[in-house]
Parts: sequence; C-alpha cells; structure tokens
Amino acid sequence: MGNGTSVSGGEVYSFQTPKRSSKMAELASELAHTPEQSVAPDHSKGPGKTAKTPQSSKHSSSNKEQLRSKKKEFVSTTPYRLRKRLAAPDSYLESESEYSASCSEEEDEEDQQEVSTVLSGQKTPAKTKAAPTPPPRNSLAKKNKEEKMSNLMEEYFEAHSSSKVLTSDRTLQKLRKRRLNQETLRDLLTKAPLAYAAEIKELNQQHESLFSKWMLQLHLGFNIVLYGLGSKRDLLEKFRTSLLQDSVHLVVNGYFPSITVRSILNSITEEVLDHIGTFRSPLDQLEFITKRFKEDSSLELYVLIHNLDSQMLRGERSQQILAQLSSLPSIYLIASIDHINAPLMWDQAKLSLYNWLWYETTTFSPYVEETSYENSLLVQQSGSLALSSLTHVLRSLTPNARGIFRLLAQYQLEKKDNPSYPGLSFQDFYQQCREAFLVNSDLTLRAQLTEFRDHKLIRTKRGADGVEYLLIPVDDSTLTDFLENQDEDA
Repeated sequence: MGNGTSVSGGEVYSFQTPKRSSKMAELASELAHTPEQSVAPDHSKGPGKTAKTPQSSKHSSSNKEQLRSKKKEFVSTTPYRLRKRLAAPDSYLESESEYSASCSEEEDEEDQQEVSTVLSGQKTPAKTKAAPTPPPRNSLAKKNKEEKMSNLMEEYFEAHSSSKVLTSDRTLQKLRKRRLNQETLRDLLTKAPLAYAAEIKELNQQHESLFSKWMLQLHLGFNIVLYGLGSKRDLLEKFRTSLLQDSVHLVVNGYFPSITVRSILNSITEEVLDHIGTFRSPLDQLEFITKRFKEDSSLELYVLIHNLDSQMLRGERSQQILAQLSSLPSIYLIASIDHINAPLMWDQAKLSLYNWLWYETTTFSPYVEETSYENSLLVQQSGSLALSSLTHVLRSLTPNARGIFRLLAQYQLEKKDNPSYPGLSFQDFYQQCREAFLVNSDLTLRAQLTEFRDHKLIRTKRGADGVEYLLIPVDDSTLTDFLENQDEDA
C-alpha cells in the first residue's frame, strides 16, 4: 500500500470473506442454461483470485473434476418452472457486490455438498416418481366420518347381538275391564253421540235429492256405483223404501262373511224366476237367467249390493258373473264400494259390461253393520257371530236344505260326549235324509253339500279307511242355540 499499488480486499481480509448466499441459485441457473459449461465457479475475476495456496488450488481442481462427472450424469434435468423462476432477475442479487473466491476450504466443501444434493435429487422425467400430494381436507374429513360411523355400527351390533329379545306380556287378558259381547258393543255404538249430526243430516238430504235422477239413469241403460267416506247402507235403504216398494228387487249384503255369487244366483232363480232344481255350475245358472230375461220382456229386477268390493265378492269369477248379469237390459244394478282400490277389480271388458255412472256420496256415517261380522279385540269371542252367520245363510236356502242341515246338526249334538267323533259318513247321512224324504238321490245331496261348503257351513274330511265324513265347524253351544232359534221360528 505504501508503494501505491492497488491491493484487493481479498488479500487484506482473506479470512473475513463472507459466504455468498445466492451461490446455489446461480449454479443451478448455469447448469440449466449452459449444460456443456463447467460447473466450477469462475476464479478469473479480481487479482486476488490467483493468490491461493497450492493446497486450495489442488482441492479446487479435484472439485472441478467431481462437478464435471456429476454434470455429465445429470444434464438439463431442472424442471421448466424452476428454470423460469431461477432465470428471473433479482434486484437484490444484482445490487450485491462480487464475492471473493478466496474462501476457506471448509466453505468450498459445504458448497459442493449442497450442489451434489440438489443435482442428485433431480432425476430424469421418465424415472421420476410423482411426489405424494396430500389428500384434500374434504376427503380426509369424509374418510374420518365414515370410519367413525362404521365403528359406531360395529359397537351397536356387538352390544345388541348377545342381548335377549324380550316380548311384552301386556296382553288384553290382563286388562281389568273384561271384553264386551257383541250386543253390548252394538248398544254402546248406537248410543254414542255423532259429531256434526246436523251437517251430516243436511249432507244426506242432498244425496237423497238425487234418487229420481238415479231411477232415470237406470232405465236409460246405466248402472249406479256409489263411493265416498262413510257407510252408504242407510242411503241405499232409503232409496229402496222410497222408490222400489212396488218393484221386484233383490238386496245383497256383500259384507256378510258367507255370501257367494252362487247364493245371489240362487235367489234370482228361486225367488224371482220360481225355478226348482239345481245347476251344475254358476255359469249354467247365469245362462239360464239370461235366457229367461231375454225371452220375457216384462221381467224387471232391481239389484242393490252393499259393498260390491267385499272380500267374498271381489274375486275375478264373481265380478265377471255380476258384470254379465248387470249388462242385461231388464236388470238394474246399484251398488256401493268402500275400498280405496276397488276400481282395480275391473278391467276394460268388465267396465264396459257394468256401464257405471259414478256418484260421490260421502255420508260420514259409521260402518256399524259392515263391521259387525268381523272379529274384534274388544269383543268377547263367543258364538254370536257364527250363530248370526248360520241364521242369515239358512234363511236364504230352501226348506229341504234347512232340513238337511238341521238333521246333521242334531246328529252332531248327540255325539258331543264322544271326543273321538270324526263326523257323520256320507252314506249314513244319505240314508237318514232319504228316510226323512229330504232328497231322492245322492246327486241331489251332493249338490246341496256343495252349497253348504261354499257358505262354509260344513267341512268334509276323509278318514283312515277312506270314508268321507261330514262335520259342522261350530261349537256345541252355538249349535244348541241355533236349533232353539229354529224351533222358535217354526
């Protein structure tokens, strides 16, 4: 300095040369842009760069050889995004002064280790494995929620798998109040006040004003069907008493549990047409009725059916016969339905035969008569229901048929003390009926027994010896009451 020569700062303060912070970025940028150029740092700048000890220059040349070999192995492997980011000018880096290359040996070793680490981490694109990206928060939350739900389900079934299922013992038999009989329940329902009685009466009067219109439409070739909420039995009964007193009419209680289409046809052939005899099938009987009504134009018949959609009449065969019967010009049908799916009974062919006119007749009246033949948990199970069924069915039969059933009931009561009584055999029963002048052949008796089976009045079974036995499926007390009522009527 005394001679006036310029001395670089590296010669004076060689031990205080700071480490360049952006050396890694510059080195990566040089590798990306000039792959053929050596990666070693440039030591040509400044006079102090040549003033190195032989040991440091030797180490520097060895480092250059290592970088050259690594450069040949990893050429131009920096991704495009990283190169773009590294190529951007940095004002902070430009403002910094040039660092001296006369750093210590330890600093050079650290720089070379960092460069080798960066270069070794850069693989070729074909061999690079995609870094596992962390799943989004929504999928993690959903997965955790599903795992939590599955754990809850497993815990629930594990807790309830070993537990015993207990049935409650709170039955109707343990009630303090005893169940009522049929007559008591009917009296209570009759005496119960009806809500909105004045409005319901006014509504029924509006329906009754349509009676004359119904009669006109029946004579024009249509049939009437009534639907709506509430019992329509009283409404049809008023129509019958007010307009059909002087006409031949037939009332069918479809809610009766033993009603069949055969009994309806029997009532027409026996009561209306005064025919004596039996038919092989209901179709033959229907053909006979059709022929008689077509031959005699003076015959007219009004048929009123309560609950045409009842369980006993909703069958395919029953509806087909009733539809063909209602299609006759001299038979006028007016019926009521209560089930919500009642129109599903009829296809297009049946609807064309019925030729309905639909009337919405909501009455809000209770279904007292319609439900009186059904078993109820509030009613004591007695023989009143079976007794009323027997009485109603036998009233529609001929005197000979009533005598046949009475004879079978008497014989069954005589054998009530025998617990192993299988029933009365057909041959013995035929002999008794023949001696009582009730039948003249076994064919007549079998035809009558078929009608009893249709009404569920008798049951037949074959014993071990192959003999057919007849039995009335009613308890002895009900049969006794039935015979007593028959004696009173006689």
